[in-house]
Amino acid sequence: MNLAGRLQQLAWYLAVTAVFLLVSRVLFDLLAGRPPFWSTHDQIVGFLWTCLVGGPFILFALLVAAQAKPSGKQN
Repeated sequence: MNLAGRLQQLAWYLAVTAVFLLVSRVLFDLLAGRPPFWSTHDQIVGFLWTCLVGGPFILFALLVAAQAKPSGKQN
């Protein structure tokens, strides 16, 4: 696969990781009965730290899953 295709896949997995982090945080806040994370500066900073720590793990899991079951045509 060419470099442009790989970069496009990486961009897709980064977007999926960001959506996963955002949706999970909103749902966890709703389930816990807390105000949304964007309501205070401290919660926003906490969310960003969580993304910096947890984001690479989620991205790694997505990439490993993609390698385990490749999709599309094989070259």
